[in-house]
Amino acid sequence: MPGHTLTRREGLLLEWCRPRADSLWSEISPLPGFSRATLARCHQQVRQILEQDGPLPDRLLRLPMETAPEVCFGLEAGRLQWSGQLPPAAPVPRCRLIRHDDALDIAADRASPCFKLKVGRDALATDIDRIRRVTARLTEGQQLRLDANRSWTLEQAETLCRAIDHRRIQFIEEPLPAGSDYLSWWSRTGIPFAWDETLRETMAPDLRTPGLGALVVKPMLTGLSRAGMLIQQARQLGIPVVLSAAYESNLTLDFHARLVHDWDLRGPQGLDTFGIFARALLTPILSQPEHRTLPVTPHAELEYLGCWT
Repeated sequence: MPGHTLTRREGLLLEWCRPRADSLWSEISPLPGFSRATLARCHQQVRQILEQDGPLPDRLLRLPMETAPEVCFGLEAGRLQWSGQLPPAAPVPRCRLIRHDDALDIAADRASPCFKLKVGRDALATDIDRIRRVTARLTEGQQLRLDANRSWTLEQAETLCRAIDHRRIQFIEEPLPAGSDYLSWWSRTGIPFAWDETLRETMAPDLRTPGLGALVVKPMLTGLSRAGMLIQQARQLGIPVVLSAAYESNLTLDFHARLVHDWDLRGPQGLDTFGIFARALLTPILSQPEHRTLPVTPHAELEYLGCWT
């Protein structure tokens, strides 16, 4: 994470109990460094909502304006699953994530349609070298996405873009600092950019900005309803959408896979975040077969916080 390393992921699970049927699960997991709300604040908000008077469906439909996006997501995801409209969890194409300290040997991975390389923490020359090394190993049809986490000035980005092979780069995610003007980006770099954090910080981002190549939508950090609105707006303008995880549990990654099918999203999605986890919660992950053998934390080991009807 920006400025620190997480060794433990914390969050809340909501169990939605149905008569004569298995429980449904949704998750509330703010991501330190990206979420404005803390886990304690999310816990307080969800309790306040669930402890109000009146029918539960009414409470869930009228969430207070100040409700954190992560709380919105947990409640909206539960409601959507309760409706029974989603398809089962199944594998979807994923963009393989290469973190800052990962080895760059991708030659053996012929099945991945694309790779996402984290850049921006090192010197520009180091990033250029790493990008060149990865692109040299790509096979026909494979592409590279770059994620700079707002690390470069426009001049630095222009220098980097001149030094790498444009043909293999699908887009650069959030290359410029917060609040930057992207109007001259396309004319100066010639490589598409993608917005991620900008979508959460700006209520009405200009999706007609020249060079905007994709929206990276994280439903946990955006809220499910707003994520759906952004995807609808992007679809109307012909802008590709990448559904992206925020290091949630296997339960939410399976839910995201169901959304990908339900929303008919095309191309590799940003759901390759589960490989660093040591355990799954409650059940093996269904949408990522290579991780189904991870140990599973059972229901009895979860901390119980209350029950509402």
